[in-house]
Amino acid sequence: METKIFESKEQLKNWAKKTTGIVLASIALVNSVQSIDFRFPTPQVLSHVMEQAPSNFPEGQYRVSYSNSDDLDIEDLDYSKMVMVIAQEAHLANRPVRIGGLRPLIENLADYTYCCTINRNNPAYITASIWVVEPSDPIELESLDGLLAKYSTFYAFNDGSGYVTLNNGRMGNGTSHISEI
Repeated sequence: METKIFESKEQLKNWAKKTTGIVLASIALVNSVQSIDFRFPTPQVLSHVMEQAPSNFPEGQYRVSYSNSDDLDIEDLDYSKMVMVIAQEAHLANRPVRIGGLRPLIENLADYTYCCTINRNNPAYITASIWVVEPSDPIELESLDGLLAKYSTFYAFNDGSGYVTLNNGRMGNGTSHISEI
């Protein structure tokens, strides 16, 4: 794991635009008053978000931890200890209303280890495919199950079969989640 310090958010954004072949582990804004953590899978995603929502990135010094993507082996991932999750969000055309639990799900997954792919190709709705590492603590596992039941559209804990079946797949109540924009 490598660590790099940037004196400003502009330096970080320029580095993120030019950098490829790495996987970001953490990005932290560090100063004497606060420390804010950000999680992005690649520098390109970070750069895009910094351009689209610059107000989310306060001025200050940033510390980035990353690994060379060549050092990561996809065969090292153990899917038998992961939960498959699908979540959605849609915007109503005639009212400022958002349907779906994607945003609150992502916010509540902050305490868990997960990776996420979000499809934003359609401006009316967003879908996300998420893999969450199953916690080993039974209380955390029960909490994760409740969280997924409340905010996801569909989720499946691994049952050892290697397949999503009626035995391990569950419909979540995420499409029932409504919030005003």
